[in-house]
Amino acid sequence: MAISIKRPLSDQPEQEITLPVISLGREVLAGENEALEREWLVTNAIGGYASASLAGANTRRYHGLLVAAFQPPLGRTVLLGKLDETVNIAGQSFELAVNEWQSGAASLEGLRYLQQFELEGTLPVFSYRLGEATLIKKIWMEYGLNTTYIQYSYEGPESAGPLQLELRPLLNNRDYHGDTHGSPDWHFKIEAESGVEQSWTVQAWEEAPRWRLMGFGAKLNWKRFEKNGWYWNFRYRQEQARGLSAGEDMYCAGTLWAELQPGQTLTVVASTELPEVIVTLFPGSRERELKRQRSLLERACEVDTRLDAPGASLVLAADQFIAGRPDWARPGRLLPEYRTVIAGYHWFGDWGRDTMISLPGLTLATGRYSEAAVILRSFARFISRGMLPNRFPDNPAASATLPESEYNTVDATLWYLDALGKYFNASGDWSLGKELYPILTEIIRYHVEGTRFNIRLAADGLLASGAEGVQLTWMDAKVGDWVVTPRHGKPIEINALWYRACRVLEELSRFFAPDRAAYYKGLAEKVAANFEQIYWNKEASYYYDLINEFGDPDTTLRPNQIIAMAVAPELFTTSKAQAALEKVREYLLTPVGLRSLTPLDPAYRPTYGGDPFSRDSAYHQGTIWPWLLGPYGQALRHFAGVENAFLLAPFIEQLKLAGIGQVNEIYGAEPPYPPVGCIAQAWSVAQLLELSQILNKQE
Repeated sequence: MAISIKRPLSDQPEQEITLPVISLGREVLAGENEALEREWLVTNAIGGYASASLAGANTRRYHGLLVAAFQPPLGRTVLLGKLDETVNIAGQSFELAVNEWQSGAASLEGLRYLQQFELEGTLPVFSYRLGEATLIKKIWMEYGLNTTYIQYSYEGPESAGPLQLELRPLLNNRDYHGDTHGSPDWHFKIEAESGVEQSWTVQAWEEAPRWRLMGFGAKLNWKRFEKNGWYWNFRYRQEQARGLSAGEDMYCAGTLWAELQPGQTLTVVASTELPEVIVTLFPGSRERELKRQRSLLERACEVDTRLDAPGASLVLAADQFIAGRPDWARPGRLLPEYRTVIAGYHWFGDWGRDTMISLPGLTLATGRYSEAAVILRSFARFISRGMLPNRFPDNPAASATLPESEYNTVDATLWYLDALGKYFNASGDWSLGKELYPILTEIIRYHVEGTRFNIRLAADGLLASGAEGVQLTWMDAKVGDWVVTPRHGKPIEINALWYRACRVLEELSRFFAPDRAAYYKGLAEKVAANFEQIYWNKEASYYYDLINEFGDPDTTLRPNQIIAMAVAPELFTTSKAQAALEKVREYLLTPVGLRSLTPLDPAYRPTYGGDPFSRDSAYHQGTIWPWLLGPYGQALRHFAGVENAFLLAPFIEQLKLAGIGQVNEIYGAEPPYPPVGCIAQAWSVAQLLELSQILNKQE
């Protein structure tokens, strides 16, 4: 990975920023499983994306070259599954397509020719060696639009002669959580677009959305199939491993083909936009996106002047989660008044809790203060009865109100206030506090008096919550009616967050309602007066995870006490916090995060995998969460004065595994700590960025 950072030098001109490059060669790509297990991801800032394995095979139902967000940032729909390529040159035929089939058969020949994969910024580049010629494939998306570019460049000596490129577009039209099963009497409608060269519209059925394939550069032709075009029984190995439906059919109506001379390029565009929009935006589109990414690094360098190559990759990874809604009047731009955070790729949407835990790292640590303010303002619109939504439905209705069930979280709102406090401290913009102050006071009022799911202030000043069959904290796995980690009562991190929320309101009140500051101060001081007395486990030398609804302490050793230490260190006595940190180091700390449960517990599950029941029952019962390294590093710095660069070091290598340039949601609880879950998770990236910024300031 290489990067040079633009910094002012006393006697030299400024250096231009170059994007980080992650490069993988034959040492990885020659291994069948290595190339099939690692994945790339490109996003478009409105919830859409393109993604596949490095090998080129789709190994998930969520893979596709155009997964369009029809209700940005959600409503994701798989339209173009993939392009299968065959190259003919100098009398030789090279099959580049890689696929696996449910029968057990596989076409893997393309791996023989794939010499190198590079991630330039966040954009993938594939290099295929074909005799004495090289075919370069680049993929990117248009910022703010459901538009994917797939570009082929032919590099070789003049003596190599022309190259014939055959592309078989594998078409689809379904929700990204589903799968398609074809029928011999189902034919997609493909039509040449009137008045537009090298453009075809695609429609799966009469009422389905129309989208288009277009070509730029070399002359592109469409050779129609005269027979049924279904490709049957693709196998998705990742879905099979997750115990889900793992087969799908895709439709191919024919072959796109072009002849390239050495030095010539063909770009295929898959888009839901009108052709005149694509024609206008295509020139310079890749360079424009790379320039945008360089500007993100430049902005991040203003906050963290010691940004290195892995840090730069994390800054660009963070960008993939920040989403908005397109400005249709100005294609390629987002509406300025709305932003959100996609919790993870491929299957998560925008979640309240994830957004607020992620916001400081994704935006404040990267210098994106204005977008942080827009996210905070956007979510304020959905606060109801003092609560932030847990998540938004995948196919949101036109109404701005959400069902009661979407508010099932005790901590999302408290994380919102924590993020607000960090925003004020980082940006110095207290005007947002004045704007939101009435809403924030209502949040506290509802929590004191009581709101959904029995969330209310107890007599001891601590926040209690819990309702039958509902999981309210971040440990939210549920299998059928079984709540795996219910944590009803008074969880330790919830009350640290409650304390923090009251302190934020106290500070805001000093600016905007001085007569109310003493009230919020009193709420916070009551938490402080009782906190350690209630939560300290003297016998075990760590903190109780919670006090249950019957008043009994839960002695389970979990990492939630670390979250509490990071959020509100003033609630902890240094000697006790140090003792607890030692227990966490001994039993929970791993190179890639903290275990969610000690291995000594009978409920500990060392392996995350298998069907949904098996996975969910292990989700918070030992499985490692990298996002917890952020709170752990902050707690170490505060209570132990420990230099914490060692927490970040393993992720230099992790950026080359699973989702290239990204950080996984979770890892298996035992060595070799396999990356599992989502290949790209917002709070994993965000907390590492926040930790990196703290470390660099510390040094």
